[in-house]
Amino acid sequence: MSLSKTNSLELQFSLRQAVINCSERCQYQSAKWAAELLDALPDDDELDPEVTSLTEVFNTQTDPVEMRLERNELPKYLMAKALLDCREARRCAAVYLSTDSSEHAIPLQNNVLNVSHGKLCGSVFRKTSQKGLFLASYALLLTGEKEKTEELGPILGPSDTGAVVNKQIVPLRRMLETWFDQEAENRRSQGWLEYLYGIVLAKDRSNDLAIDWLLKSILLYPWNWGAWLELSGLIRDVHHLNQIQSKLQPHVMAFIFSVHCRQELHQSSPALLSEISQLQSVFPRSLFLKSQQALVFYRMKDFHTANTLFSEMLFSDPFRLDFLDDHSSALHNLGSYYHLAFVTHLASSISRYRPETQVALGSYYSAFSRHSDAIQAFRMALNLDRNFAAAWTLLGDEYYKVENTHSAIEAYRRAVEGNNKDYHAYVGLGFVYEKPEKRSYALHYYKSAAALSPADAEVWGKMGLCLVGMKRYPQAIEVLKRGISRSDYWVGNGPDDEFHAKCRRVDMLFQLARAYEKMENREEAIKYMRICREEYTGKESHGNMDDPLRVKVSLLLGLSIRPIQVATDGPTSPTVSVILTALTES
Repeated sequence: MSLSKTNSLELQFSLRQAVINCSERCQYQSAKWAAELLDALPDDDELDPEVTSLTEVFNTQTDPVEMRLERNELPKYLMAKALLDCREARRCAAVYLSTDSSEHAIPLQNNVLNVSHGKLCGSVFRKTSQKGLFLASYALLLTGEKEKTEELGPILGPSDTGAVVNKQIVPLRRMLETWFDQEAENRRSQGWLEYLYGIVLAKDRSNDLAIDWLLKSILLYPWNWGAWLELSGLIRDVHHLNQIQSKLQPHVMAFIFSVHCRQELHQSSPALLSEISQLQSVFPRSLFLKSQQALVFYRMKDFHTANTLFSEMLFSDPFRLDFLDDHSSALHNLGSYYHLAFVTHLASSISRYRPETQVALGSYYSAFSRHSDAIQAFRMALNLDRNFAAAWTLLGDEYYKVENTHSAIEAYRRAVEGNNKDYHAYVGLGFVYEKPEKRSYALHYYKSAAALSPADAEVWGKMGLCLVGMKRYPQAIEVLKRGISRSDYWVGNGPDDEFHAKCRRVDMLFQLARAYEKMENREEAIKYMRICREEYTGKESHGNMDDPLRVKVSLLLGLSIRPIQVATDGPTSPTVSVILTALTES
């Protein structure tokens, strides 16, 4: 992907204005994202920096009505923004949403807007700019979130339930509905209030409506990365993503959104990596795009390549802690504990009280079986950010390890509520429910995980085992064959990755033979036991016997000779059944 000089100048100008627009509305994360993307553009001496004046860059408002309103309310706006910058959200909201009946403020009484039959008179908005209304409404939303967090109490405590809601959602929804209903005012909307309304609708669990309004916001102003992120969080699956993309206009932000969503939906493929490379040709220094590349390999379970990319990002900018939770998880999966210790120490020295740092710290404790310390670290991460889905998932893992099943289930469910594309949380729920009386629940969650990541052989294997336990042998055979057919996908380039892929394949072949044996199909059972034997050479079955997977597979390979040797005993011989049962129990 290459851009002409004109397109490069337009992109640079749009990103500069995006940083200013987001900053003026206290959308700090979106402003940071746009600034990093702007800084990632190549240094091109042919681009004349004087073509665009600073006045043009900072003059982000082009609507004459809004320009007049913003000029008239400038002292009030500066006051409100300074208060929100200082995290005084309630005072910021009160600048515009006052408790008195002044003609210069929108009425607000006892944290509930002065609503008559669910509506406000449109005339109260005439003297308020869209920027001022957005800032005050956003501050009110933050106030409600703060009150909700305080009311929830400790993590997984008695009050930490879904019954606690943001009490400012309903009045905000009514006020914004009034704004969009005022046709007579002839005010052209600029996308920011649509974005805020989309957030409010999503928090009110009106997801389809939220998607419609977020799409309106994006079409009006595509440079707000926060709107794209909110939209990505509401996408259910690949089919739903395709439906939404059909409504978008061609734009570089839509391209980035597509890459991000497919990575989140585990649609890892060479084509996706190629698209990321195309974007990197436009933004060669973008650490965000490199992080997306690393996450694609992480989803493919190529943890070595993912770690290499994450490490390059850390070397480029050691103070950047975004995606540290994914980096620490990759290191944990690799068993690279010294590297994990270094990354955790570095993050703690930079910003100890960031959720990502606490997650890395928890992963380090978990690696050394210090489960109580790991639980404390993950709970600290959630105290800092209750919506951090990865922390909920890892907290569930730790509770499962200490056999606190109830808390593990609750933590995994919170993870899924926060991110319905969290494959790890679905698998965790499947693990927890793998009991004889609850296998139907386990099967449901394994199916959800397989729908997210259909190329992952491991989850198909677990689903097959679950079906075998439920004595649903025909379905188990079908699922296990599907898992075996996918066992060659997503094999990393590490020294043991290929071996572990073979181990999982042998395990599934053995379980397939067992399922056939349970159906009294002796011929197919012996066939798959033979294949199981042929998968390995004697050399591969030796090695680090501290590896539990290696021990298990070596045992299966060593004992599977016997069923093949007794294949001539006759169709009614119980020998195969006895040995297969013994192998399963071992």
